[in-house]
Amino acid sequence: MIQQVIAGLQAGSTYAMLALAVVLILKATDVPNFATADMGLVPTFVGWQLMDSFDLTYWLAIPAAILFGMVLALVIERIAIRPILAESHFATVLMTIGVFVVLSAVIQLIWGSEPRRIDAPFSGNFEVAGNFVTYDQLATIGLGALITAALLWFFKSPWGVRMQAIAEDRVTPRLLGVRVDRVFSISWALAAAIATVAMTLHTQSTVLTDTAGAPLILKAFVAATMGGFGSIIGAFLGGLALGVIENLAGFYIGTGSRAAVAMIFVVLILMAKPEGLFSKARPREV
Repeated sequence: MIQQVIAGLQAGSTYAMLALAVVLILKATDVPNFATADMGLVPTFVGWQLMDSFDLTYWLAIPAAILFGMVLALVIERIAIRPILAESHFATVLMTIGVFVVLSAVIQLIWGSEPRRIDAPFSGNFEVAGNFVTYDQLATIGLGALITAALLWFFKSPWGVRMQAIAEDRVTPRLLGVRVDRVFSISWALAAAIATVAMTLHTQSTVLTDTAGAPLILKAFVAATMGGFGSIIGAFLGGLALGVIENLAGFYIGTGSRAAVAMIFVVLILMAKPEGLFSKARPREV
C-alpha cells in the first residue's frame, strides 16, 4: 500500500503543479486557462528534440525548453488573450480552448503520434522502511513542494500583490501606476515554466506523446477546484489527494475504476463544501 501511496504522490504532484499554473494565471488575469498542459507539452517536445537531434545534455535541454515555453506563453498571451480580455469571460475561456486545440495540432503535425522517451539523469531507487522510492518520484514530489512554497512567497511580494489586485479590478491598479500588461506577461510566463516542469517530469516517468496533455489538464482543474479555486496550498494538496485516491482505487478495485472513484470523491467533497476545502470568503463592496 505504501508503494501505491508514493506512486500516487508522484502523479498527484504533476496534477498539483499544473493546478498551480492554472491558479497563477487565474489569480493574475482571472482567466481559467485550458491550454496550460499543452503550453508545457510543446516545450517538453522541444527539450526532447534538443537532446535527440543536437545531443544536448538533459541539464541544458530542459532549461532551454523552459525558456522556450515562457516565450511561447508571452506570444500566446499577447496575440490571443490580451486583445479579448475586455470582452466577456466566456470569450476568454473559449480562446484558451482554441489555443489548446491549436497547440495539440502543432504537436501532432511536427512530432506525430509516435511515443518517445525522455531519459532522466536521476534513475535508480533507494529503500525506506522496506519500501522502494525512485529518484524520479522524489524529484517530482520535491519539485512540486518547492514550487508551491515559491508561489506562496511570490504572492506576498509586491508583484504578487499586484497580480491579485489586477484580477479583482483592472482599472484602479492602473490608475495607481501598476503596469497591468507587464503583470499579465509575468503571470503567463511563470505559469508556462511551471507547466513545462510538470509535463517534463510526467512524460519522463511515462512516455512522451502528443496526447499527454489533454487528460492532465482536466485533473489539474479538478485539483484546483478541490482545494478551492484560487488557493495555492489548496491546489497542491488537491493534486496530491487526487493522485493518491486514483492509485489506491486502481490497486484495490481495478485500473478501470481509478478515474471514476476519484471523481466520486471530488463530487462528495464539493457537495459538502462547494467552495473547496481551502477557499476563503472574500468580502466585496456592494
